[in-house]
Amino acid sequence: MKKFLTFVCLGGLLFAGDFEDNFKETIKNNFKQDIEIISSDKLKGVKGLRIAVFKIDSSAIPSFVSEDGKSFFVVSTQEPFLLADESDKELLSKRINDVNKINETAKNKIYNDIFDKVPKEAGILLKSQNKTDELLTIVTDPDCPYCRAELANLDNRLKSVNVKMIFAPVHNETAFIKSALILEETKNLKDNAKIISVVQKYYQDVNLSKEQQQTKTDIVHQAADTIFGSGLIRSVPFLHNGKLK
Repeated sequence: MKKFLTFVCLGGLLFAGDFEDNFKETIKNNFKQDIEIISSDKLKGVKGLRIAVFKIDSSAIPSFVSEDGKSFFVVSTQEPFLLADESDKELLSKRINDVNKINETAKNKIYNDIFDKVPKEAGILLKSQNKTDELLTIVTDPDCPYCRAELANLDNRLKSVNVKMIFAPVHNETAFIKSALILEETKNLKDNAKIISVVQKYYQDVNLSKEQQQTKTDIVHQAADTIFGSGLIRSVPFLHNGKLK
């Protein structure tokens, strides 16, 4: 998505069509991109100004736009705006909430698509103590101190969600070997306590035997390449809320 200026005031020659056509043309002419206008509402307290939400690529953006569609500035979803009319305040709040929902849905789809490409054999699934389709995916590394600390939260998390641990180390080959050993030793286990026990065994500084050091790590490297190759996930532990499929 191209970065928009905080304030844009454009003259230029635009056709005298309706607001939405003019606004689309403004963006097209100056940013070389097409947009989809999600909503457009006139403000009651400020003449000649609208609140418009538009989508570019997969991102939704709230903005204040002039009535002729030729000038606009992007609304920050983090900073408050002073609007005298109470209905305008409510409308702005509602539109920002709409934007957050759209962008959260888009972000979740991107992450879900990444995780769908990771081989199932590169992760372990811990079932929740209660029946639910809520799933917490944790991208993790046996040699990451923060990942080790995250293990302490597993029992509490499993009270309300299923947990999938995907092993994608950012440390050296030892971490990949530990991950592969965990996957191998847990692949036939069903009991959460036994699975967690195996994980805990390798989520600490241990001396691997010569035999263990020969463990194949292809599946773990594949998972790491898929996850970090996206450029969207850059560190561990990475936590993502989704649904169990």
